[in-house]
Amino acid sequence: MKSKKNQLSVFSFQFSIKSIFMKKNIKKLLFSFVISLFLLKVHADNWTLGVMEFSFKQTQKRAASSVQAAQVLPQLIIEQFSNDNIRTIPQKESLDRKLKELQTARLSLFLQLSKEYKTRDSLVLTTIKPKKLEKDIKTQMKKIRDIEIQIDENLEKVKKTIDEFAPKIARDEAIAQGKNVDDEKKKGIGFPFLLPFSFFREDEENKIITENVVLYKNDSTALFKPSEKSLEAGFTSWDFEQEITAAKINGLITGEITCYGDYCSVSTNLRVYPGGQVLGSVTEVGLLSDLMPLANSIARNLDAKIANALPVLLEFEIEPKEFAPDAKIMIDGIVFSIRDSDGRIDNKTVEDAGIHHVTIEIPGFESLSFTYSFSGDNRFLIHANLVPKVSGIAGIRLKKYRDGLFHTYGLNQSPVTIDKPWANLEVNGKSVLGVFTVPKASEDDSNSSNIAFFRIPEDSAFDGAMLFVNAKPFDRQANIDKRRRWMYTAYTALICSLPFTFYYMGEFRTENTAYAQGRGDLSHLKDLQTRSNVCLGITAALGAWTVVELVRYLWAADRVLPAKAKLDKKAMKENIVFEQAETEVKEDSPEAEAKDESKTEEKSEKNL
Repeated sequence: MKSKKNQLSVFSFQFSIKSIFMKKNIKKLLFSFVISLFLLKVHADNWTLGVMEFSFKQTQKRAASSVQAAQVLPQLIIEQFSNDNIRTIPQKESLDRKLKELQTARLSLFLQLSKEYKTRDSLVLTTIKPKKLEKDIKTQMKKIRDIEIQIDENLEKVKKTIDEFAPKIARDEAIAQGKNVDDEKKKGIGFPFLLPFSFFREDEENKIITENVVLYKNDSTALFKPSEKSLEAGFTSWDFEQEITAAKINGLITGEITCYGDYCSVSTNLRVYPGGQVLGSVTEVGLLSDLMPLANSIARNLDAKIANALPVLLEFEIEPKEFAPDAKIMIDGIVFSIRDSDGRIDNKTVEDAGIHHVTIEIPGFESLSFTYSFSGDNRFLIHANLVPKVSGIAGIRLKKYRDGLFHTYGLNQSPVTIDKPWANLEVNGKSVLGVFTVPKASEDDSNSSNIAFFRIPEDSAFDGAMLFVNAKPFDRQANIDKRRRWMYTAYTALICSLPFTFYYMGEFRTENTAYAQGRGDLSHLKDLQTRSNVCLGITAALGAWTVVELVRYLWAADRVLPAKAKLDKKAMKENIVFEQAETEVKEDSPEAEAKDESKTEEKSEKNL
């Protein structure tokens, strides 16, 4: 009895300790439980995007490089979607997923049903006693009936699901056609996040579902390889869809290549599973030897289909407003005019959400181009302030005269000679990057030994500007290497001098301390002092040399930058005075006086 009492007391003591421990941690447990419930619903699902090796439309023998391109091109296309992308799941796709789940469940139930029927039929041969046979058949029929009820419920659920999604799909189609859809405001408590249980949430009939786009096997080089049987059956066949579903792929990019000479046409399709419906098709032409532009163009056109975001309204506000009706807008190469065929002004257009390249042009103005991701909102205002084109001639000379040739924009050339030290260059109000070249001194000189880059700032690129620039053609790379060698030489000499300087300075201080205590030799002390001062002077000189060579090296590296052209204010002032004097001479010339006399005679005749 005592032992039982002791056991009970020990048990009660352990239970009390556990209860105290649980009370202390009950808040943490509840908090972690609630957080885990929220995380189950807050995180977004993944939408897996895969790609197959492209096929050639023409059946003929091909080079190894062409065969390799059929594998590399789809990898380059899908690599463009390796960054964070989000897809808005349409209601039709959600319906297909639910119907696929119900179909898979029905097939599983049917297999169970066939098994139970076979088991029932086998009872006749395996059971001898009639009563036991009747009992087993009743039991088996009950199992069969339960499965049949589940199949009926599944079929009924299919009808309800289709009816439930019908208005949602109709709403998506209306939005895609640009129609206004007004959602009724629903009463209830709204939360900025998704609650874990349905009875906490308000009706979510028109809730937008988004999923993160991920690559097949999280690898841009991984290609989906179906079996030959499913490939022959087609992309919409049952076998192909089963393999896609087993690979957990939601979207598949397929392509076909047609080649003529060095050029090829690539037709790609984006299919969504289950169902195999083609969401978008893109055809692009390019060189088979240069696949990157092809991949970029195809990926840019497929991006909007993969994102499946709602259409966005782009509204353009162009200045100067009086020239806005003449503006030509290109969106991804497609021309959109603000003035329609009837002469009316319409500055709005509807485009698919996603990345678009926009170019705005007005005759007589500088064009404006930009690339932007139009997503996250359904309306965007694009304000463009176009600047008038500026054209003119600017004069430029060297700070120190030298025969040569000025180049700008690759085509504009103007030589300078001793008789004509000023070169005339075309300017348009923007910064100009040019080159001044001189003939090579010898054929062995490098290609960069006879050129000097210069730039004209934007504020100096106007008509009538008189500029000078300190452009000196020489081999800058060789000069940098030379200055670097000299800097390293000076630095090495400085480092080598430091041990001698530290040694003799230390010896001098030690000998000086000993002499002060009456234990040293005066002549030896003076000798050490002389050596210490000489070493210190050499180190100081080498340090100054190192600093000078470092500055010269940095100066040589800085001279790689283009020389900046500056306004020659004196020349501009003289030019203005010369123009004024020229106009005065023209006014005082006999021809001008004759013209004035003829004008006065005409006026007098009119008065008469």
